[in-house]
Amino acid sequence: MRSQNVSRRKFLQLSSLVITGATLAACTPPAAPQASGGGAAAPAAQPIEIIGWSVNGMDPAAAVNKPYQDAINAHFTAKYPNATFKFMDMGWDEKLRQNLVTALLGGTPPDVIVGENYIQPYAEQNAFLPMDDLIADIKSDMVEGTYAAAVTGGKIYGISQFTGCFGFERNPDVIEKAGLDPEKAPATWSELLEEAEKITTAGKDQFYGYTLQGPVGFLIGGILRFAVYSKTAGADLDKDEGKTPWFNNPKSEKVLTFLRQIHKFTPPGLSFNPDEGQVYSQLFKGVSAMQICGSWHVKWAKDSGLQNAKYSPVPIPDKDGIPATGVVGNVILSVMSKTKYPEESLYFCRCFQEDDAQDMASSVLGRLPSRRGALERLKAKADEGNKMFIDLLLTADLGVLPQWRKDPQKIWAVYNDLITKLLTTDTGVTQLMDEAQKSADAVVAAA
Repeated sequence: MRSQNVSRRKFLQLSSLVITGATLAACTPPAAPQASGGGAAAPAAQPIEIIGWSVNGMDPAAAVNKPYQDAINAHFTAKYPNATFKFMDMGWDEKLRQNLVTALLGGTPPDVIVGENYIQPYAEQNAFLPMDDLIADIKSDMVEGTYAAAVTGGKIYGISQFTGCFGFERNPDVIEKAGLDPEKAPATWSELLEEAEKITTAGKDQFYGYTLQGPVGFLIGGILRFAVYSKTAGADLDKDEGKTPWFNNPKSEKVLTFLRQIHKFTPPGLSFNPDEGQVYSQLFKGVSAMQICGSWHVKWAKDSGLQNAKYSPVPIPDKDGIPATGVVGNVILSVMSKTKYPEESLYFCRCFQEDDAQDMASSVLGRLPSRRGALERLKAKADEGNKMFIDLLLTADLGVLPQWRKDPQKIWAVYNDLITKLLTTDTGVTQLMDEAQKSADAVVAAA
C-alpha cells in the first residue's frame, strides 16, 4: 500500500482544523526492515513496533485494563508474531492536540491515531489510510453512526473502538416531590416545558426542572447537546456535507426558541458553569430533575448515590419531530498514511473489532461496544438504563457534528456566542441567527 505525503503547506492549513476535544495522535515509527538480497537465506523477520499515542484502554500502567490489553495484543501477535504495540501517553485534549501539531510539522508521522470528530478534513488531504477493505466482512455488523464521522469521498478512514450516545435522564425523587408521575417521561418539547415549569415552581428555589449546559468551558460541550435537539427538529447546522455553516436555517428558530424557554427552569447560574461534571451532577444531588445525558451517566448516577435514575429517549418537537440522538464518547481509530507499517497498523485497529474485545468494552472499560452483535449480547444481560441506550444505538438516527474545513474553533465560537446572547438577552431569535450567520460567513471567507 503506497503512502501519501502531506506537504508542510497543506498541514499548516490543516492544523487549524484540530479543535480541543478532537483528539488525534502521532509518533515516529522505527525503520522498516530491509529485504534480503541475492540467493542467501532470508533472515528472520525483524521485530517491528507499532506506536500509538493515548489509545484508550491500552496504557499498560492501568492494571485494571489488562484483560482488554491482553486480548488485543493476543489477536495482533497471532497474525504478526514479530510485531508489538507500544502505548505512549501524550496527554489528552489540548495537550494532545499540541503534540500532534508539533509531530506533523516536524515530519514525524504516526502509526495508529485516535479521534472522535474532525477526521474528514484530514482524510481529504490524504493524511489517513482508507479502511474499507479491512472491514468489508464485518461492515454490516458495525453501527453506521459510529464511523460516520470518518467517512468522506465514499471511503471509511476510521472505525469505532467503543461508543456512546445521548439520552434523557430523570431524577424520580425530585419529580415526585413536585407531585408528578416519576414513571412517565416527557415525550415532546411541550410536555418537557410543562413539567419543568411545574417542578421549578414546586421547588421554591430548592430544586429546578431542568439542567442546561451553556456555551462555556469545553468548546463543543454544550453544542453536542444542542445538536441533538436540532436533529430532532430536522434543523441542520450545516450544508454542503458539513463544509458550510447554516446557523440561520429557518428550522433552527424553533430549536433556539425552545432552548430559551427551557433555560428559565434551570438552577440560576448553572448554565454558565464551565465544569461539565458540576453541571450534570446537580441532578444526582436533587437540585435538578431532568437533563440530556450520555450513556455513561447510568454508572455515574449510581456511583454518585442516585440508584433509581430513569432513562428515556430525548423529547422531540410536537409537530414533525424526528426521534434521534447523537453519538458521543465515540472513540475512532485511524491509521495515518505515512506509517511505515500500513498492513500491521491497519490490522491492529481491526483487533478492536473482535468479539472478545468488543465485549470487554463494557465489562472492562465501562463503555458501550460499537458492533451490533456485541450490543445485542450486552443487552441480554443489561439493566434497564443501559438497555435504553443500547436500543438507541441499534435503532435511532445517530447524528454527528459538522466538521468545518475552515477555522472550526472560530466557527463554533460564533455559535456559542449566539447561545450566550440567546440565554442572556431578549434579542429576537431570527436576528441572533442572522448575526451568527454573518459572523460565520466572515470566518470562512477570511480563512
